[in-house]
Amino acid sequence: MASSKKVLLGVTGSIAAYRALDVARLLRQDGNDVQMVATRSALRFFPRLNGEVFTGHPVYSELFDSNGGGVRHIELADRSHLLLVAPASADFIAKLSIGLADDLLSTICLAVTCPIVIAPAMEEKMYFHPAIQAHLETLRSRGVHEIPPEKGSLASGKEGVGRLQSPERIRKEVRHLLNMSDCWSGIRVLISAGPTYEPIDAVRFLGNRSSGKMGYALAESALSRGAVVTIVSGPTSLPVPIGARVFQIETAREMEETMCREFPSHDLCIMAAAVADYRIQSPSGAKRKKDGTDWAISLTENPDILAGLSRKKKPGQFLVGFAAETDMDSSLLIGKSRRKGVDILLANDVSRPGIGFSSDENDLTLVTPLGEVLPLGRNTKRILAGQALDEIRRRWKSVEDGS
Repeated sequence: MASSKKVLLGVTGSIAAYRALDVARLLRQDGNDVQMVATRSALRFFPRLNGEVFTGHPVYSELFDSNGGGVRHIELADRSHLLLVAPASADFIAKLSIGLADDLLSTICLAVTCPIVIAPAMEEKMYFHPAIQAHLETLRSRGVHEIPPEKGSLASGKEGVGRLQSPERIRKEVRHLLNMSDCWSGIRVLISAGPTYEPIDAVRFLGNRSSGKMGYALAESALSRGAVVTIVSGPTSLPVPIGARVFQIETAREMEETMCREFPSHDLCIMAAAVADYRIQSPSGAKRKKDGTDWAISLTENPDILAGLSRKKKPGQFLVGFAAETDMDSSLLIGKSRRKGVDILLANDVSRPGIGFSSDENDLTLVTPLGEVLPLGRNTKRILAGQALDEIRRRWKSVEDGS
C-alpha cells in the first residue's frame, strides 16, 4: 500500500467479536493505523485489553469522554479513511439503516464521509429475515459496502450462512477499497442525471420517464471512492447524495449551459441524463384552455450536449455518454460512440420491461470507438454504477499511461 491509512474498526455485539482481533492484526500488517470502537454489547465477547495491545490505541466505547476535551465521534470520523464494522450484528445493521445514533459507533457512522464497510455475523434465519435483508438493501443503496457472511458452523451449533467472513477475505476487501480510494482521490467528476422538461405552456411540458436513479447511483459510487462530484440534475424526487455539489436545471438548454460551464474544471464527465431531443418552438406563457379544437405544436431540435462537450474536451479529460436505445446492434452503437466523440458509450435497451427508465435495475453494454463491446449485464443500478466506474477508470488509466 502506497501510504498508511487510518481504518476505524467497529465491533458490535456478536459472539464473533473476538475475531475482530485477527482482522485488526491483518490490517496492521498492511501498514494501516487501526483504531477500534466497541459497542457495550461487544464488550461482553470482546477482550478490550487485547484490542488495545493489537492496535496500540485505546478501544473506545463511550460517546462522551469523562476527561473532557474534543467531540470524540467527530474527531474519530474526521481522521478515518475507512470505517469497517466487523462483526456487524442484526441490531446494529437495523440501527445503521434507520440512522439511529444512540452510542459512539452508531454516531460515528452518521458523521463519517469515508467509505463504510459492514461484515454481518448472525444466525442464518436472522440474516435472511426480510427485515434484515431490507435494511441491507437500504444500506447498499446508500453506498455502504457489505462483505457477506460465509457458510459454516454458527453459535447455535448448526451449519448455515451467517458466519463472519474470514479475516483474510475481509482484509482483501478493505485493501481493494483503500486502493480504489487512492485511485479516485481528488478526481473531479461531473455527472448529468435525470430528465429535462420542455415547457408547452404554463402548466404542461414535454419530458420523458427518466428518474435520475442511474446518474445518482454513479454519483454515490464516485463519492464512496473519494472523488469530488458535481451533479447537474433535471427534475427528480431523489435525495441529493451527501457530499455532492448539485445544480438543479429543468430544460435542455439550461443543462447545456451548466454542463458547458462546469466541464472545463472537471477530469471526468459522465452524461447520464435523458435529455429531451426536441423542445416546443413557441411555448405559451399562459395555460391553454380546451376549446373543442385540435392543438398542433411545432417542435425544434435541442442541442446535442454530449457531442458539444466532446469538441471542448482537453487532453487528460475523459468523456462518457449514455444511450437509451431500442436497437442494441453493436455496429450501430460503435458508430454512435464515434459520432458523439466519447471515450466510452454505455448503452441500455429501454424497450425491455423492468429495466431502464424509472426502474431500480438496468442492463448496460459498454462500447468504445475502437470497437470494444463489453456487456456489463443486468443488475441493480447501484451495482452497475460501481462496475461502470471500475471499467471507466481502467480504460482512462490506460490512456493516461499511454498503453
